[in-house]
Amino acid sequence: MAFDDIQDKIVTEKPKKVLKKRFTAITTETTAETQTMVNSVNIDPLSETTDPVNVKPKKKKTSRKKKTVTNELPQIAPELALEIESFKNSDPEALGQAGVRDVKVEVLTNARAREIPGDTILSNKTKMIINDPAIAPMVFSEPPIISTQVITNQNIVLPMAAVKVKNIVAKVVNLETEIISNKVIVQGTIHNQLFFVGTDGIVHHLADDIPFSTFLDIPGVQPGMNAQVTAVIEDTITEVAPDGLSILKKFVIEVFVKITETVITNLEFGTGPVLFLQQVVGENSAQTLVETEVALFTPAIKIDEITGTIQNVTVEIINDKVIIQGILHKQIFFVDTDNLGRHQAEDVSFSLFVDIPGAAPGMNVEVQPQIEAIFFNLAAPAIVRQKAVLEFCIKVTENVQQQVALGTGPLFKVEEFIGENTVQELTENVITLNVPAIKIREIVAKLQDFTTHVINDKVIVQGVIHKQIFFIGTDNIEHHQAEDINFSVFLDIIGLMPGDNVHLNPKIEAVFFELISNTTLRQKVIFAINATITREVQLNLVLGAGPLFKLEQVVGENTKQVLVVRRETIPIINPIVVHRDPVIFPVEEIIGQQQIIIKNTVELPEPALEIKNIQATVINVNFNVITDGVVVAGEVDKTVNFIGTDNIVKAIDEEVPFSILVTIPGLNSIQINHITVTLEDITFNLNSTGTALTQNIVLLAEVEGTPPLPLPILIVTDVTGSNVTETQVLVEGLILTPEGPVFQQFKVVTNVSAPGITGVSKQTVLLQKVGEPAPSPISVVTDVQLK
Repeated sequence: MAFDDIQDKIVTEKPKKVLKKRFTAITTETTAETQTMVNSVNIDPLSETTDPVNVKPKKKKTSRKKKTVTNELPQIAPELALEIESFKNSDPEALGQAGVRDVKVEVLTNARAREIPGDTILSNKTKMIINDPAIAPMVFSEPPIISTQVITNQNIVLPMAAVKVKNIVAKVVNLETEIISNKVIVQGTIHNQLFFVGTDGIVHHLADDIPFSTFLDIPGVQPGMNAQVTAVIEDTITEVAPDGLSILKKFVIEVFVKITETVITNLEFGTGPVLFLQQVVGENSAQTLVETEVALFTPAIKIDEITGTIQNVTVEIINDKVIIQGILHKQIFFVDTDNLGRHQAEDVSFSLFVDIPGAAPGMNVEVQPQIEAIFFNLAAPAIVRQKAVLEFCIKVTENVQQQVALGTGPLFKVEEFIGENTVQELTENVITLNVPAIKIREIVAKLQDFTTHVINDKVIVQGVIHKQIFFIGTDNIEHHQAEDINFSVFLDIIGLMPGDNVHLNPKIEAVFFELISNTTLRQKVIFAINATITREVQLNLVLGAGPLFKLEQVVGENTKQVLVVRRETIPIINPIVVHRDPVIFPVEEIIGQQQIIIKNTVELPEPALEIKNIQATVINVNFNVITDGVVVAGEVDKTVNFIGTDNIVKAIDEEVPFSILVTIPGLNSIQINHITVTLEDITFNLNSTGTALTQNIVLLAEVEGTPPLPLPILIVTDVTGSNVTETQVLVEGLILTPEGPVFQQFKVVTNVSAPGITGVSKQTVLLQKVGEPAPSPISVVTDVQLK
């Protein structure tokens, strides 16, 4: 291989290194990271009506006497009573009884559990919404009814003087009710967004939440009844202060509260309007015994108390039966051997079924679970034996349309039938399977996650087709893959108006599939959606000897005006001042390197048996500066020691000149401090006749230099003003002062925000944090943009 080829190969394979760095100089032109952060106020979206699944209505605080343990058992099934009596007599230790908690469980359909009427139904009893896939979903949407006015005032502080108000958007959210005897307490929040024009001619935004509360007198109201409440902002008034430093906001809220009580009664049929009713199919109750032994995490000397709640109740309706499943959540309070009170939780699953003749999939189920009693004893120092008696009251109803008779009977809140329609839809899609398949065993599909939008004479329905694909892979193992497909349909229903209720009854009619390839599957789903439209009305119905219906009887309603005033002190708005200091960064020592290989052949004065060694040094090094580089020259002084044919060691001296080009961009402005040439290696090869020696000499040239002192960088060290929030880091370094660079400790701003700041500029630089051993990159603020 030629010498030039060897040199090019070495230079290509071993690129130039940068060594002995003391600091990294970061400049704006090369390695600066500049970013602009715009200080914008996030607008919180106006939340929708509270989902009943998440609503936890407040309960009236009542004084309860603690239940004591007696030998009498509650009214339970005979076989359970015998088993518990045997359990009590098996151990002479005292038994305890947990407090019994009443829980009302209302089972609604899937869609109803996600969407409720605009008039939120709240109850003093806890409501559990149980999603039953076998029950037809129902989606409600009711018009607001306005009866009560609440006036709310608020005086807000502005980040700068205002010229005028452009717009204000407000909505009432987080409505809650608490029912006490003859009174209903209503609480909520006004979420509002204010847009105003500042003295800078720019529209600014402020978001705020204002709480309000009121109460209404409604005779006959008692805890446990249902409260229907709506709140609508009727009017908003804004007043700009003469100095423009505050705006007074007034909100006129119209609140409606209706109290109803769930009753089961007979209705007389007649020639009145057609109503959408829940007809009682049947009801029954059942008890079950849940027995467990739990190991305590530490030995106990006494069990103080065990309380329990029924959670995660689910139901499934089959013909003439209702299957109930759930979890009994228990909390065990005991005293350990150190006489310390301890707590341990336990979750126990349970299941049972209840016979209800006439029940069928698709009907509505209301479940009221109750813990009758919890008995326990300490079987061992760390073992607690427990028996819990659970009772469930189940009511099954069916949605029917019935023409009723009007008269002078009780006043009920009912839904009047407006119309219905059915739409059929076909969806087709192709999916890629996760693993190759040889056969599709089954595809199970269901419709879920419904939302509706009502306009005149039309309802738009959106939802998701949830599919589960079961297939046999090429490994002969059954695999599963899920898929969700969004859909949107509309139904024409004459007489439909915004605010009407929509009851949906979806149905998957057929699923077709074809395996195009081992990973490609084509699917077709045919489904139908029936929509029944109703409108809420209040009617006096005639009671009779007809079938039983589940109805909401109106207890009462009332109106009241309340003025809520909220004022905030207006602080003096100070102008924003940005403090910047020039920071000088240490200069990095620049090192340029270049490696070369010199191929040299020397003729020996006589044949050699072998080469003993080669001794070499670099001498006469000099350099010449050219554009963007340094030419380093010199000589390699060598002594070759070899063994001649007479077995005597002989020597030959040789000087090999060299020239190395070390490339250093911008060398003209760099001061050269030191140049070294290192002899890294010498390899040699003696030819077959022993008369010629071929050598490869590896040289490394290093040039050290110092660039000129860079210009200082202006870094923000402090920002002052009204409502300024900043983050700072304490560092140390050189600050350029009128007297020259001074090494000192100072703070740098890494982030800043304020109402008057529109954005910031940042740059990443190497700074020495106080207390740390070495510099580290820090993103600092270099400029602040103000309004």
